[in-house]
Amino acid sequence: MLVLKDSSSVSYSKDWIYSVQINRWLLKAIGIWPLSLCVTTTEKIHSVILTLISIFLIGFLLVPCTLCTLLDKTGDLDTKIKMIGPFSFCIMAAIKYYVLLSRGSHIGKCIEDIRVDWFRVSSHNCLEDRKIMMENARIGRSLAIFCAGFMYSGGFFYTTVMPLCTKRTEIIDNEIVRSQAFPIYRGLLDPRTSPSFEIVQLMQCLAGFVIYSVTVGSCSLAAVFVMHACGQFQILVTKLRRLIDGLKEDKDMENIVHEQRLGNIVEHHLHILGFISQIEELLNEICFVEFIGCTLNICFLGYFLLKEWEQSETIGILTYCILLISFIFNIFILCYIGEILSEECKSIGLSAYMIDWHRLPGKKALSLILISAASNSSTKLTAGKLVELSLSSFCSVLKSSLAYLSLLRTLTT
Repeated sequence: MLVLKDSSSVSYSKDWIYSVQINRWLLKAIGIWPLSLCVTTTEKIHSVILTLISIFLIGFLLVPCTLCTLLDKTGDLDTKIKMIGPFSFCIMAAIKYYVLLSRGSHIGKCIEDIRVDWFRVSSHNCLEDRKIMMENARIGRSLAIFCAGFMYSGGFFYTTVMPLCTKRTEIIDNEIVRSQAFPIYRGLLDPRTSPSFEIVQLMQCLAGFVIYSVTVGSCSLAAVFVMHACGQFQILVTKLRRLIDGLKEDKDMENIVHEQRLGNIVEHHLHILGFISQIEELLNEICFVEFIGCTLNICFLGYFLLKEWEQSETIGILTYCILLISFIFNIFILCYIGEILSEECKSIGLSAYMIDWHRLPGKKALSLILISAASNSSTKLTAGKLVELSLSSFCSVLKSSLAYLSLLRTLTT
């Protein structure tokens, strides 16, 4: 193992922690942070406790929502539709939480690969490579922060502000009572009167934080991991350019033969492709749930927004606008990073072709064929291995959502 200088070691530690810091905060809060990355026994026990609490809170929302949606015979079609929206979101969160929890070892392996990449750059003291990785880490971090901002703000309004401040009330024995954001099956509990309302409201706020954190956490993992892979591809492109010109630019590489350089490039390329395969294995089910769920929820949120507009409910309009932006932004993030990952994969083959390969001695240029072939058959980010995530698939989601919204409006008017 390479031994780092103190200053280099501190820089490496700060850099890789910075790159995954948002993921660590989000996943630790709901007990999904891998146990392999927990240093002390206390941390591991704390993580297990948070996992059990999160499962209980998700169940507290999911079970009553399911019973209310399936068994409650009261209310018209409009009321049923308003139940389906929160119910579908709870189902999405429960599935994503299960996938993330069951893939804890995959998450830990990906984060460990990120740490190793930062270690490698720091040990070689390559400022250009570090700059590339930091830039991509900032992009991934920014995407995660924007996703968290939209989701938590929309969730706060939906779970806390709307039940307390809007006119969604019912009259029981000539007394006005409020209703919750998430439906509760009254065969289990009638939360419309005090103190049941306050207790259920508090529990729904805590459970809401968990399901919003699951959504933000899964999107932030995708953003940070994929942007890191893109950074590695960009570093690989610089290595390809140094393959010929490195003798002039990098004095330390003068004594390294072309076979060693090509071997290093191929090894790095295979390492990146392996990392992408791990990301795909970890996230393809989550992306599928997000792909289907966002299509439906954008439709439902558009429907709810139009209803609030007709009733001139300012808080409702603001809440559903923020949530609508959040869901659109979530699916856009997944499709956007899928698009740029595909482009970065292809850029390797193009870069291998565009360098002055004819200057390589003997038949060394034939080695570049392997790199080009691997770049053309690279792993893509998909939704359930069925749909490739790209900007065109993002447009398809919006088109489908608008088509379903138009159909829903036709059925309810």
